[in-house]
Amino acid sequence: MRAASHTILKTASLCSVCGKKATTINTLKLASCETHMEVPTDAPPCPNCDTKMILKTGKKNSFWSCPDYPNCFGTRNLFKPMEEPDML
Repeated sequence: MRAASHTILKTASLCSVCGKKATTINTLKLASCETHMEVPTDAPPCPNCDTKMILKTGKKNSFWSCPDYPNCFGTRNLFKPMEEPDML
């Protein structure tokens, strides 16, 4: 099984709304704090309630989360795992 080759580059920045410490994830070009999380236009829908998801950063990785938490617990991986190529 091959490991996913996605690289997420994180750089320190300030939220464009409130000036608090924010995280920019270069592959998605987002810069916002937890309070003012921007919803990108290509955000996937929540698998439970179909609302556009927001990007969250956990202890180990970033992921998509339903903005209606704690009423909805929908999440998605940030990247789809790479499929193994067919071996002939």
